[in-house]
Amino acid sequence: MKLLSKTSLLIITVSIFIFMAGNITFFYVLKHMINKHVTNELKEDVLTLKKKIKENKNIINSISINKDISVKEIKPNIYQQQKIKDTVLFNTLKKKYIPYKSISFTTNIKNKRYLVTIYKSMLSSNNLIEKITVASIIMVVIFLGMIYILNRFIFVKVWSDFFDNLKKVRSYNINSRKKLNLNTSEIDEFNKLKDVLLQMTERIRQDFQNLKELTENTSHEIQTPLAIIKSKAELLLQSENIKEKDAELIFSILNTSERLSKLNKSLLMISKIENNQFNENQTLNIKNVVNKIIKNFDILFEAGEFNLKFSAEEFYIKINPVLLDVLISNLIKNAIAHTKKGNEINIKIYNYFVKISNHGNKSDIVPENLFKRFKKGKTNKNGT
Repeated sequence: MKLLSKTSLLIITVSIFIFMAGNITFFYVLKHMINKHVTNELKEDVLTLKKKIKENKNIINSISINKDISVKEIKPNIYQQQKIKDTVLFNTLKKKYIPYKSISFTTNIKNKRYLVTIYKSMLSSNNLIEKITVASIIMVVIFLGMIYILNRFIFVKVWSDFFDNLKKVRSYNINSRKKLNLNTSEIDEFNKLKDVLLQMTERIRQDFQNLKELTENTSHEIQTPLAIIKSKAELLLQSENIKEKDAELIFSILNTSERLSKLNKSLLMISKIENNQFNENQTLNIKNVVNKIIKNFDILFEAGEFNLKFSAEEFYIKINPVLLDVLISNLIKNAIAHTKKGNEINIKIYNYFVKISNHGNKSDIVPENLFKRFKKGKTNKNGT
């Protein structure tokens, strides 16, 4: 999961829980405040009604016809303290029960005892709570959407230097002699990361350059001693009265020095490739190049040691001629080295492909590792 998606998901998840808790709390606080307000209104109505009854005893008749006030005559010995409760009453117009809050008290009027109940509808209050709750939820959804959009916008702006530097680090080639150049950010942590990356890449680049120079210098320095060893060994072979055992040892020295010379040339070749010294490309006919290289192995094919089957279509490619020659030669050498005598070697050029196949033993190397440096199967002294 990307960092932006992860942070956005976390922010939205936490925000949802916070707003849910806030909305629930707000709902109950608002409900409590409205209930308290209605209760206070009912208490004020009781005081007002008691005052009117005290001033006018005949008001009981007008009170009785008020739909929000209920008057009921009770026994003289019954006394009830002021009581507030929630109830429901059936509304004939709306044909449904509507929530009310009521307050009841007893009073004496003209030597009679009455139970008076005042009702206050909670429908408008409940509707108000519902509307406020819905509005709050809509506002929360809009707010979360704004948070998500702002988070993406701020994220892109804040992290732009980081991703630019990451792109530069990914594309940086330590083989380059240029130093890595990273953007400076307004954020201290990104600048610290930049400094660490610059120090690390510069150290790696210098180590790599030193290693390349060491490899190249070592290969050049080895050439002279190898040439001396070979020339001295050849002189020893030409000396008189040389014993057979000594001759075998000298031949062994010559073979070993020859292998070491090939290895040295390979190291020089790798060093030149990594230093981009083979940058002179030419447009070459692959068929002609392969044909020319095959002629170098005519002795083996004409002697009948191997059967060569060669078919080719002409196509051209822009490439360095030295590298192409080395590549094709090595492939053919390896095909010969890993083919039993008398078997067939197929070389086919078609559709911009060069295919070299043989009937050798099954490879013991994982195919994915074939093009990795220094990965080998069974060793063959004639392989390249």
